[in-house]
Amino acid sequence: MFKFVILFACIAAVAVAAPATERDEVREVVAILKSEINKNDDGSYQLSYEGGDGTTRDEKAVVMNAGTEDEALEVKGSYKYIDADGQEVEVFYTAGVNGFVPYGKTINEEISAVAEAAKDLPKEETFAKVEKKQK
Repeated sequence: MFKFVILFACIAAVAVAAPATERDEVREVVAILKSEINKNDDGSYQLSYEGGDGTTRDEKAVVMNAGTEDEALEVKGSYKYIDADGQEVEVFYTAGVNGFVPYGKTINEEISAVAEAAKDLPKEETFAKVEKKQK
């Protein structure tokens, strides 16, 4: 056991003494151009965000099966950013009883196939129906 402690201490000392890595680099501060969050008493919400670097996020959540043991949030949204190659990446998604389901041109094919199958799983109440009830 004592050998293990000494070995661990040596590894930790080497890690601390190692030269600075990329994670230590200074990152550019990105201006936030817009940030809005509206929370409702029932737990539903709506948010939007826009950064000076072209990133955006829009999301809306509604409460499904309110007041029952199956109560859950159903979320629908999108986000957008510029990747390392300078290309715009936009992803649309839902999240709820069937998990996180992303859609978009840049989503890996296998992920898209699973997401496509998951969106067709039966739901007790659709997002659109709940959205209409709230209006």
